[in-house]
Amino acid sequence: MRKAFKGTFIAAGGYDREDGNKAVAENRADLVAYGRHFLANPDLPKRFEINAPLNKYNRETFYVSDPVVGYTDYPFLEEIS
Repeated sequence: MRKAFKGTFIAAGGYDREDGNKAVAENRADLVAYGRHFLANPDLPKRFEINAPLNKYNRETFYVSDPVVGYTDYPFLEEIS
């Protein structure tokens, strides 16, 4: 895809910290999206910065409207310590 598209390229889908850094370093992407990981880790940039463990996301709560769970109740690092 990189050869076919000359604009800013965002890669997504199953990347972890290491894979995302490698994709950017190898010029396979300009940016990497971390949808599910960001949902479960509201402090994802900080976790990546210090290489902290990630909260596991729960797919069963992704599109649940009643009760509203999963989008706002994952713990921050400070809450885990």
